[in-house]
Amino acid sequence: MLKIVAGRSKAAWQVAGIEHADVLFASSEGDGSTFAAWGATGKPVVLVIDDRSSWPPAPFVLRHPFRVMQLLSVLDDVADLLAASPGRERGDPSRWSAAESLRALMPQSGNAAWHVTRTPLGEEVWLGHGLVRAAARTIARLRAGELELAAFHPTGTSPPADAPAIAACDFAWYVGLSGPARLAPWLFADVAYRLRRWPDFGRLGVNTGMLELCAMSTVRAWTPAALVEASGQPAADVHRFLAAASLAGLLVANGSEQAPALLARGRVQSGWDRFLGGLRRHLGLAA
Repeated sequence: MLKIVAGRSKAAWQVAGIEHADVLFASSEGDGSTFAAWGATGKPVVLVIDDRSSWPPAPFVLRHPFRVMQLLSVLDDVADLLAASPGRERGDPSRWSAAESLRALMPQSGNAAWHVTRTPLGEEVWLGHGLVRAAARTIARLRAGELELAAFHPTGTSPPADAPAIAACDFAWYVGLSGPARLAPWLFADVAYRLRRWPDFGRLGVNTGMLELCAMSTVRAWTPAALVEASGQPAADVHRFLAAASLAGLLVANGSEQAPALLARGRVQSGWDRFLGGLRRHLGLAA
C-alpha cells in the first residue's frame, strides 16, 4: 500500500525498525511497554483498530480494513505534525508530568492494565479499561480544576470496586483545562490545529468562551496565536483549550503555515453569531 501512496503523500514513507521510525503503527491492544517507550519519544502513533473496537481517544486512528485514501489522509496529518519545528520553550517539565504521561497512555487506555497517580493529598487516581476511577470528592475536584497530579505509573493492583468512574477521554479533557497557561510542550506555535469533532459538553459542562473556541476550531484550522487573535480570548484560555482537546484525542494538526485571520478580533460574521446564539440557547447559556 505504501507503493500506491508514494508520490501522493506530502512526505516519502518507508517501513523502518522501531528504533529508526518517525511514526508507530500499532494495535490499540499492543504491548504496554512498547507504548510507554514510544510515548516517551514524543513521536506520533497511528492506532489500527478492527470493526469490533470502539473509536479510541487518539489523534490518528485507522479502522482495518482501510482504503488507500484513508491511509493517505492520516499520513498527511502525521507529516504536517512532523514538519513542525521542534525548537520551542518547554517551561517547567514538572508542571506537565501528569499530562505528558497521560498523553503517552491514552492510545492504550482501553487495555486491561491499570496505571495510578496520586495527588499531594494522597488521593489516588486510576487509569485503565478506558476509564478513570477515583473517589467522588477527587473527581469533583478534578472537574473544578483543583487537582494537582503526578505522572502515572503501572500498578499490579486494582482500584476499589466502588470507586466512581468517568471516561478516560473526559478525564484527559479536564487535565488539559487545569494545566499551565503556556502552550503544551507537545503542541507547536507554527502549526494550525482543528477539532475533528465536538467534545460531549453534556458530560463535560461548557461556558460561552469554550463554546466559541470549539465552533471556530471545527470550521477550520488555526495556529494558537491566530485563534487567540480571532477569538479575542486570553492566550491562557486558548492554550488550555488546545491542550484539553489534544489529550482527549479531538485535535488534529492541519498544516504548518500561519492561518490567515478570516474573522475580526472578538467578533464573527452575523451568520456565525446566529449559529453561536442558537447553540448557547440550546445549552441553556446566555445568547
